[in-house]
Parts: sequence; C-alpha cells; structure tokens
Amino acid sequence: MINEHRCDFRRLLRVSPHSASGANVGTERPILQSHSRRRFMQSTLSAGGAGLALSDVVRLQAESASDTRDTAVIQIWLGGGPSQFETLDPKPHAPAEFRGPYSAIQTALPGVLACEKLPMTAQVLDRAAVIRTVRHTTNGHFVGAHWLSTGYSGDTGKTTHPSSGALTAKFRGANQPGLPPYVLLSEEQTRNPVIGTVMGSSYLGSNHSPFTLLQDPFRSAYQHEKITAATSNLNLANDVTIDRVDDRRALLSELDQFARNAESIGSIDGVSKFNRQALDMVTSGTARRAFDLTQESQATRDRYGRHRWGQMGLLARRLVESGVTFVTFNMAPDSLCWDWHRNIVNDDRPTDGSDGPSRGMDISGPPLDQMLSALITDLYERGLDRKVMLVVWGEFGRTPRVNKTGGRDHWGSLMSILMAGGGLKVGQVIGESTPKGEVPKTRPVDPLEVLATMYDHLGIDPSGHTITNAGRPIPILPGGKPIDELL
Repeated sequence: MINEHRCDFRRLLRVSPHSASGANVGTERPILQSHSRRRFMQSTLSAGGAGLALSDVVRLQAESASDTRDTAVIQIWLGGGPSQFETLDPKPHAPAEFRGPYSAIQTALPGVLACEKLPMTAQVLDRAAVIRTVRHTTNGHFVGAHWLSTGYSGDTGKTTHPSSGALTAKFRGANQPGLPPYVLLSEEQTRNPVIGTVMGSSYLGSNHSPFTLLQDPFRSAYQHEKITAATSNLNLANDVTIDRVDDRRALLSELDQFARNAESIGSIDGVSKFNRQALDMVTSGTARRAFDLTQESQATRDRYGRHRWGQMGLLARRLVESGVTFVTFNMAPDSLCWDWHRNIVNDDRPTDGSDGPSRGMDISGPPLDQMLSALITDLYERGLDRKVMLVVWGEFGRTPRVNKTGGRDHWGSLMSILMAGGGLKVGQVIGESTPKGEVPKTRPVDPLEVLATMYDHLGIDPSGHTITNAGRPIPILPGGKPIDELL
C-alpha cells in the first residue's frame, strides 16, 4: 500500500496538462516548470524509513480527536522479556538457583533494592514508580508482545490490532504541526520480523503507521548516517535553493494544477490542502531540528552515553519535547536482546550476532542503565515530568529458577516494569512478589491497567472504538482501568 501510494504521486506529477480535456491523451509533459522543482516535490512528499507520506501525516492530524492536551508517551520496549531478578526485583535472600549471579544494591527509595548492574537507575528511582507484579497468562513472545502493545492477545503470528502508538496517532495526532504523531526508534529486524509488526497500525492503515528509524543491532555505536538517511526526505533536494522554495505562491499554484489534472483525483481527495501543509512541514525545519542530535550539548550527549541506546534515548526525549506525541524505542524488535535462555551473564558470543545477540546483563545492563537514568533525570530537570509519561517494559518476565545453562526462560506470571513522569505519583513500589519471584504476593497488575494509564494520560478514552476494514467496531481496550496508586 505504501509503495503504491508513492507511485501514484510520482506518476501524477507527470500527467499531461491537457488530459483533463481529453486532448493529447497518452503524452507525458511535466506540470512543474523545472526539473529541480519536480525533484523537490518527489523527494519531499514522503518521510521516514516506513515511507509514511507527509500529506498522510497532516491528514492524520486533521482526523484527530478534539482533545488538545499537550501530553506524550515514551515507551521503552525491552524485547525478549527482561528478568525481574536482574533488574528491579532482586531476591538476595532466595536460594542461589533463584537469586542468580548478581548482588542487590540499595536505591534512592529506602529499603528498595535493584540489581547491581543498574547503579545509576537505582539513584533516580525516587523519580519513578516500580510495579513488581504485572502478570498475564502467556509465555510466547508474539502473544505477549501483541498483548502489551495492543491490549489484545495475539495467537496466530499475525498482528490483528493496532498498537498503542498507532491508536495515539489516530485519536491525538501530533502535539505540534510539522511533526509525525508516532515515531518508532528501533533496531533492525534480523530474525523474527513478525514480532516487530505488533508496534504497527494493523487495520488502521498506513496513515497511522509509525515514522520508523532503524539502527544496526550488532553495532554498539549510534549510527547517525542511518538517521540522516531515514529523515532525508525532510530535507530539501540538493539543487533546490531556499529562495526558490520560498516562492510559495508559484509552487502552490503548480500543486493546484497538479491536483486538477490528476487522472485519479478520487484516490487523493484533498491533495492540494494536505500537500500545502506537507510543504510547510518540509520547509519549516521543525521536523529536521527535532531529529538533529547535534543541537544537544556535548555534556548532554555524554550523559546519555555515546552508544546506540544512549543516543536513541536522547532522540526520544527530543522528539516528545518538540511535539511528537508517542515514541516507542524498541531495543529488540526480534525479541532476542533480553531473551536470556543461555546465560544471564556475558557468555562471549560474537558481537556480530552470528550466534545470536542475547549476551546477558553484563552487556545490556550498563548502556540501559546510563540511558534510562539520564532520561528520567532529563524529564524532571527540563520540566517535562507532567507532559511526558515514560513506560519501560517487555513482553514478560523470566523464570524464577536459573536453568541448566545459566539462563532464564519465559515467564508471563510475573514481571517488573518502571514508569515515570506523566504527573504520576512516583517514589513508590506497587505490589510485592513471592520470596522466590514466582508470582504476585500482593496487588497483581494486569497489562490492560498499564495501557489504560497511558491512554488516560493522553486523554484517550479506552472505551472508545475503532472500525476494522470489515466495518466492525473494536474497543480501544477490552477492559482495564488506570492504576489508582499512580493517580
């Protein structure tokens, strides 16, 4: 669908000006008066790694609900299922086969422990809320990821419902004109691509798909060139000068002529209106500035960490601060990075991923710790703690007992998550797990409660409905209410 849409625009840019009257049918004459200007239009009417058309972005904003609150969400997705023991619910007094290889350390919350591999995050937990008793009933990657991303369990290996980010795009749109409403920062999918689709728009269509920026999962360094390539269509064509673009009246007149003479005008209803707004998006510089990390100080970039995860976390903060409404930072779209079946500690597998990227908390812990602590600190120091809600989770937790290879397996019965900002009541731990980290001992939390809390912050009524391609109304969530303890 996306590629067909691109082809329509490129073909229509070359429709003969006489075709509307029936003369010279079959001849091709460019409507635009210069090759450079045609290149400019072709190069700027689509954006992002997913090919989301700019005119679709602004159409999306026009379709959005009337709620104009300036709130946003950053979702950090630890694909594969992070271990509760090796993150936010260590069990130092449990037998060795349960507590695992790492020690527990004190946090900024009196009496609350965290894994020793998260020392920086431990010192900012007074600005966060930890929920130690999230649970559901699946141990499958796809089903769990689908459930937590959409609110509906998936059981066919095919995404059947739109993600929380796509729903936000539909019902809220972007907080600022000139920006996409939903951005997906992700590692490239290399092994299980179907799992990554749960972050998409499903039957809502490409208008609500994320603007996607990808990084190589087997390179620790942040890849600026990939961000540049993905956002290149937000820049002007090389041979189009600012002076020529500023001649808005002439360019928009040509766009009007293009729309009037299009052969398939019914398929691009309102193209003049939306392409005017798309042109404003391209030429205003708002989006280009938002994606440009060079605007940040060297000290800030160092604080987040010069590695891939650190710079992507900083980019997430820049985007929501600039006006993007929902950002998902998917650390492992293949659900492998945190899928520690073989070993909880570094087992010296090759860094090129030839033997799998799941390399334990020695590898994944430090960059996550640095990025997460910097992001939490930034949200509060920059006054974003009421506007931006941060949610850190994955599809499930890990088995209480360490397996025979020194790893942990899938465990949907218990997981720990972190939430911050969003005006939430932070500095608390919700729920207590059993002494061996098996199941909730008190206050079990359903994933739907977490999603309902996110939607409440965004001003989206979870009892509202979307309509499938077959015309069937589907509730945004099948149940659940916001978490009382956080409100």
